[in-house]
Amino acid sequence: MTDLSTRVLIIGAGVHGMTLAVSYLEQGGALEELLLIDAHDQLLKNWKSQTAHIEMSHLRSTRVHHISSNPYALKQFAAANDYGSHHFKDTFGRPSLALFNDHCDQVIADFNLRSRFLGNQPVSSIKRSGNVYEVTTSTRRITAETVIVSTGQSSSMHLPGFADIPTCRHVFSANDQQEQSNVTVVGGGITALHYTVSRHSKGHDVTLVTKRTLEVSQFDADRSFMGPKGLRAFHQLEENWIEKRDFVKQERKPGTSPNDLVLKVKRLVQLGKIRHIIGEAVRDGDQLFVDGIALPSDEIVCCTGIRPLHPKETFLRPLMEQLDLPLTPCGTPVLDASLAWTDNFYMTGAYADLIVGPFARAIYGGQEGARRIIPRLLPARKNA
Repeated sequence: MTDLSTRVLIIGAGVHGMTLAVSYLEQGGALEELLLIDAHDQLLKNWKSQTAHIEMSHLRSTRVHHISSNPYALKQFAAANDYGSHHFKDTFGRPSLALFNDHCDQVIADFNLRSRFLGNQPVSSIKRSGNVYEVTTSTRRITAETVIVSTGQSSSMHLPGFADIPTCRHVFSANDQQEQSNVTVVGGGITALHYTVSRHSKGHDVTLVTKRTLEVSQFDADRSFMGPKGLRAFHQLEENWIEKRDFVKQERKPGTSPNDLVLKVKRLVQLGKIRHIIGEAVRDGDQLFVDGIALPSDEIVCCTGIRPLHPKETFLRPLMEQLDLPLTPCGTPVLDASLAWTDNFYMTGAYADLIVGPFARAIYGGQEGARRIIPRLLPARKNA
């Protein structure tokens, strides 16, 4: 067991974790005071592998949503490196995945963040010891004055009841099942549509199954919820956690996709290139049906989302029990406005959506988390 110590430890090196690390450095924090750990072996590994797997072309977020605290950084990077206009889609300037990732790599290199990264380090437990936290992995014990949890929810994939069919898997599972020439894709959201187009482009026969007709939404929720004015009614609910949860559920738009992607899939359906069946998939033995129509079941891929784990099912449990940390009636941490659950312990992403609102899990949510957390870590700069 190797012992390390740091001032700030960020658990999770995905988009949120990188956004927090970059913001900390851009606002005057010292690189040597920072450590990032992740269960994967590279920075942004899960993000890059999942978006590559579904062959995402453009992000759903706008040009101002990325890992830098400078809203114009992505656009400036594109101009300086001669990226063409096709790398920004529609009036919102949704960036191409290639541009977004290249910008991330450049920012990471500029700040030498790989030198402060520990990969293949899934956290097993966290406990408080005096004025610091002890974070334990299988090979390391890290002592940190401040901990920020930005782990995402990729390990808690949601699957329908028929998922125990041997040929069925989640689109992001680690299952190495070989791709078949006939595939049924279950789900109607942006992941399902990207994956459907991807499998068609490989020459496969694709059947897309959705519960309802394809629905258009340019973003995960109404854009007004990216600012304080749009969130006024949400914030007025204060600590009415159940009503806040209902607000988030009502305003988030799962099972939708941007207009260009919906049109692309509809065009493929109209041309007879893919098959689209609307209805509830049910199982009979190892076969799926919708309204009596048999679906190809040689390979069934579920693009049915990811759900946050209850904190007691994660490495957070020892800390919760030690400090008797409060949970909302919805089972999420009770965070303050700075996203702190307890002294010098912060959380972003799905665990913060009752504070940040409907976009907490999006790239915007990482930026908003940085705006709330980083000033608390750099009080001298804040008061200067």
